[in-house]
Amino acid sequence: MPLDVGALLRKRLLMVVGKGGVGKTTVACALALEASHAGLRTLLVEVDGVGRAAQFFDLPPGPAGQAREVAPRLFLMDVEGAAALAEYLMLIIPVKRVIQAVLHSRIYQYFVAAAPGLKELMTVGKIWYEAERVDETTGQRRWDLLVVDAPATGHSLQYLGMPQAAWEAFPTGLVHREAERVMGLLRDPNRTAVLYVTAAEEMPVNETVELHRRVRDSLKLPAAGLIVNRVHQSDLRPEDVERLGKALHGQCSARQRALFEAVLERAREEVGWIAINQRYLARLAQEVPLPSLTLPYLPVEEFGLREVKILASWMRKAGEKEAVEGLG
Repeated sequence: MPLDVGALLRKRLLMVVGKGGVGKTTVACALALEASHAGLRTLLVEVDGVGRAAQFFDLPPGPAGQAREVAPRLFLMDVEGAAALAEYLMLIIPVKRVIQAVLHSRIYQYFVAAAPGLKELMTVGKIWYEAERVDETTGQRRWDLLVVDAPATGHSLQYLGMPQAAWEAFPTGLVHREAERVMGLLRDPNRTAVLYVTAAEEMPVNETVELHRRVRDSLKLPAAGLIVNRVHQSDLRPEDVERLGKALHGQCSARQRALFEAVLERAREEVGWIAINQRYLARLAQEVPLPSLTLPYLPVEEFGLREVKILASWMRKAGEKEAVEGLG
């Protein structure tokens, strides 16, 4: 079933998760760009990242917890647990001199570093706060959509599972109530969608299958779809490559032969990747039965904003095609 990108963008919170190195940040940026293009005031959140999203927009890493406008209706924020905790404490301790003394004390620094799950809990709490945040001037929600570029798979599971763990660990009190509110957002399929990003290769697919099992069975979060990135798409067949090789053999000079052999080698490599991708796409369809979208392999050395815009356009066209077919 094709993934309805338009329906995804009608959520309030979109959690983009997947194995490191499959283009998760690229996909999150493309989704955020497409949302802003559709007129949505969008916040792209990078969780404990290295500023890769900022690099796409030719920006240095910014202060944690602060939204920066990177395009019309598109804002970028880096969220980090310790900074989120400091922000929370500043809200509940209004005396500046007292809060500064707390934040710079050795006991506080040790507590933040040593407390298990605290950073993860505060990070998800900060995401919840931004998803529910109301603009004081207009009285409307500040953001139409949050697109969260989550960390790599294992760490993402820690973040996504921490509200439930805190809720179970503290049966009453402030932490219990806050965790319950965060869980309410994360588990609401009308407001939240978990989107897997993977590549049609063995290790990413193995990890995606396990991630889906954990998200569905243990965390009980609303997994909404799958984006398979870097898919080699061509009508090129092995027999075509070999037939071309035979036709060229003996009909060119030694100088030309080296060039033709290099071209044939790349063609054989492409045929091999097409076969690999198709095999793992079939496995994903069987083991992660969710609406899906494939994004093309782009033959560039390094991704930048231009490539992100290409993928955003690809998503838009896929959504338009889905809408037309739905009307038919």
